[in-house]
Formats: sequence, structure tokens, C-alpha cells
Amino acid sequence: MTRVLLLTGGSPHAHDFTTICASLDTVLSTAGHDVVRVGHPDQAADLLRDFQYDVLVVHGLWWRMLDEVYEPWREFAYSTPAPTREAIDTFVRSGGGLLALHTAPICFDDWPGWGDIVGGSWRWGISSHPPVGPVSARIASDHPVVAGLSSTIELVDEVYGDLDVRDGIETLAVAQRTDGDADQPVVWTYRCGDGLVVFDGFGHDDTSIADADHARLIRQAVDWVASPPCRMTPTTTATTTPTTTPSTTVATTGGAT
Repeated sequence: MTRVLLLTGGSPHAHDFTTICASLDTVLSTAGHDVVRVGHPDQAADLLRDFQYDVLVVHGLWWRMLDEVYEPWREFAYSTPAPTREAIDTFVRSGGGLLALHTAPICFDDWPGWGDIVGGSWRWGISSHPPVGPVSARIASDHPVVAGLSSTIELVDEVYGDLDVRDGIETLAVAQRTDGDADQPVVWTYRCGDGLVVFDGFGHDDTSIADADHARLIRQAVDWVASPPCRMTPTTTATTTPTTTPSTTVATTGGAT
């Protein structure tokens, strides 16, 4: 059984992280994974330090919110403390798996190393996405993460484009923001130290996550990142490690507060 730490939440101005969290929990726990939800990066970092989890799943909005347009939601502004950076970085580089969903590249804008872990990051003033609408994502690989999916995934979602993509990603699916746009990598794999990473650019809401093709992609992504060749062995037992039925132990509420 794969032990999954599901980190969701942050600013609720554009996403309903409560329903997103619940949908992700359902997709993963029904596949037999042991899911624990957390709603804040610092709490996730505390739980990652003893390596009691195999995979970290991130879908949230935690960043400094410097632009004036975000002033009404400044209470959710977040700067990444050094211990949180260190815990996440060490977890992945030591063999922990990471699934970074949809909004993940926007997070931790004061920490360039996050983009180096994910394989890409949002470039303020350059990266963009159109409003939520019909999206056609074309599978561009025979990688195990996208094995068995429809050749084109049809969703109602957003396409993030002009991200600061790092060298070394393997693009698994592409999509266009608008007609005539260049193909944008919307699903990729990446290697960070001994850790395996998947970025899945979709998941704007619970309906997208529950789509049959997308749910399968999410499950296969978790399976793949949970199986790196190297993984640090935990030396202590964390008191918060779940010992009950999958997803019944909740460290804190998922979604926005």
C-alpha cells in the first residue's frame, strides 16, 4: 500500500480546494492508497521529515500574492520558511515521489528551488492561462503514466502556458491554450535527485479530477513516482503515521480555510 500525503488548500479565490481534496482522496483511496490530508505546507513538511510517506501530492495556492489584484485575499499570502523548503527538498531528492497538480507551479514563488523539484514554475508576467473551458490534451508518449488513456483527453479545465520548464522533463501530453497556440507541455515526468516527479497540469475542479481518463492518469502517476530505485529508509516512527483504514486519519482539514 502506497502511503500518500495529500497537501491541498491555500487561497480560495479561484479554486474550491475542499471539493478538490475530497475528489483526489476518493481517486487515490479507492485505488488502495493510504491517504492522509493536510492543509498547510509547514504541516506537510513536519510529516515528511521522518519519511513515513512514499508520495507527496500537491494541489494548492501558496504564494506571496504581491500583485494588487490579490489584495482582497492577502490573508492567504504565504512565504516559504527555510525548514519547509529543506523538508520537501530532502524528501524528494532522497527518493520520495511527488505528484504536482495544476496550480503547483504557482506555489512558493519566493523559492526558485521548488521549480527545480517540479521541473517547471510559473513566470509572473509571462505565463498565462485562458478561462476555464473545453480542453483537448493529446497524449505524446507511451510512458506508463499515460498508458491505456484515450489518445486525446477531453476535459473542462485550464491550460497553463509559457511556464519556465526545466531541462530534462519528458513531455507526456500537450495542449493549446487557444487555437493557433504552440503546444504546451501539460503532463510531464522529471527526476529530482533520487525522486521521481510527475506534473499534471489539470485538475481545476473536482469534475476534472473525477473524469475517467484523468483519474486513471492520477492513479498511474502516483504508482510511478512511488517506485524510484532509491529511497531513504525511515529511522524513526512518526506518531502521525496512519494505522487505520485509508484516508480515515486526517492530520488537518484539506482545502481552504
